[in-house]
Amino acid sequence: MKTTIKAALVALTLLGITGTVQAQEVTYGIQVGSNYHMTSFGNKSVKDNNGKVGVSVAAFARIGDRIFFQPGIGASLLRKEYTFENTQKTPKFYQINLPLQVGYTFLQNGDFSLRGLLGPQLNYDLKTVKSSTATDYKKFSLDGRAGIGIDVSSFTVDAYYSHGFTSVDKTLDAKNKTVGIMVGYKF
Repeated sequence: MKTTIKAALVALTLLGITGTVQAQEVTYGIQVGSNYHMTSFGNKSVKDNNGKVGVSVAAFARIGDRIFFQPGIGASLLRKEYTFENTQKTPKFYQINLPLQVGYTFLQNGDFSLRGLLGPQLNYDLKTVKSSTATDYKKFSLDGRAGIGIDVSSFTVDAYYSHGFTSVDKTLDAKNKTVGIMVGYKF
């Protein structure tokens, strides 16, 4: 099942790249926002699993019009709180994120548009504050990301959910789950 979902996300991304290579319209933008990181743990020793609010900044290129490809690069601070080995842990993750999304504009009326996005996101941890000697967080992880956004003239608002496909820590059997909201400006 997981392999099928990963393959579908890669296929959608490649379809978006192929479909927009000939597109003339390219829009660039920047975004800033907040995220809520709610890691899922397969290790049943983890208790009191609570998400925390973090921050994100990003830049993107939107290639195409109605159907578009939107690669981006961003930086995120993700925070977490849980109890493991009878000790409260509060690790912080400083990540570089590379979302590669295919989008579709559902509604366009003058300067207003409503769009949806879907695709994979590669994450690289620049620095992780280790929560214990038993944890071993990986540097790379792969998520699937889905979102919805609106554009009003040059301003953008996006809400997204990313779901981890790869485990970020073997001991904890931890996978990323993040929701976020971003506001931005298109050039």
